[in-house]
Amino acid sequence: MKVSGFSKGVALVALAVIAAGSALAADMPMKAASPAPTPFFLVNDTSFGFTWYPFSTDPGVSGGSDVVPGGVFGQGNAFSRYQAHMDHFDVWAYGTNLIHIEFDQYGKQDPSLGIPGAQGSREFWSFGYSTLGFNELTHSKAFSSVLTKNVSLFFGGVGGFQDNFLDEHTTQGVIGLQATLNLPGVVNIGLTAMKEFTRNEFNGCGPGGFGVVNGPAPNIGANTCANGLGAFTGDRYYEWTWKVFSYISEPLTFLPPQMPVTFVNILNITGPKGTGISTANCLAVGCFGPLGAFNNSETKTEVFEDARLSFDTSKMFWGKAGIWDTFVGYRYWFDKFGTNHSAPLFALAAPGTSIERTVYVGTTYHFK
Repeated sequence: MKVSGFSKGVALVALAVIAAGSALAADMPMKAASPAPTPFFLVNDTSFGFTWYPFSTDPGVSGGSDVVPGGVFGQGNAFSRYQAHMDHFDVWAYGTNLIHIEFDQYGKQDPSLGIPGAQGSREFWSFGYSTLGFNELTHSKAFSSVLTKNVSLFFGGVGGFQDNFLDEHTTQGVIGLQATLNLPGVVNIGLTAMKEFTRNEFNGCGPGGFGVVNGPAPNIGANTCANGLGAFTGDRYYEWTWKVFSYISEPLTFLPPQMPVTFVNILNITGPKGTGISTANCLAVGCFGPLGAFNNSETKTEVFEDARLSFDTSKMFWGKAGIWDTFVGYRYWFDKFGTNHSAPLFALAAPGTSIERTVYVGTTYHFK
């Protein structure tokens, strides 16, 4: 990232006046040129990158989904995910903005619309988060202390969709406070309230063949719709819950200067958010039984952690810092999307799919 500052310059003006027969010098006073105005963005970084996750999971998608409708009951699953991503981060007079856009191509073990033999599903996902610093808003240091460098209002949202067997469309919004701790590097912790709503095909009226079983289970989904017992659109409105964000970026200064490496860790924890399904809707489509929604859609606390070592590759090879990064990392995602790993759907039908454990590698180019 490149930080712009004030341009510096000094202009010295001297005027010599020569009178007839003698040299008379009239010195003009020296005057410093006016400094250039402060740029609107103190930091302005846009980057494009690619990451490969070899062992991704999709909750509820069992093994064999690429060859057998709904996969093989009782078989786990993991597959490659190839991600192209674009990021923008800026710092301005009163806060920060972060925008992330990604496109994911999944392996054939997670087929498009759950159709065996189809190409792997595809996902478009984005989020944007902003902060407004209280020190900046109050033009003071009132929110700096032995514990914090600053405290900020934190707000933003998430949106995306994936054409897997659930055909899920998700929207989230968050608002809360973020503290930048008074520690080396960058250490941010945010506590927010979150609201999510989504639409997916789980227990929705429509063609049979959802998920990990060969067609809808008895008394749910298309069977009940066909019997006129009610209609469930797939819309789900979750309860308000809490979400903790944390971000750590620590340059490893103990390494030699020719090895510019930064440790980055993201830890986000999301509280339970209910099923998103009203009792009336659940009764309409029949959400009971071992694979019913009430047994499998009740959410649990979700833990997402992503740790990486990022190498400033352009500085290592060409002496130009902050242009090209390469990184290696590990991602642990417990109860992914809030799914309950001990519920029948995720423990018996598609075991292990609600927990993701994967190493990954990637690269990022920063536009300077």
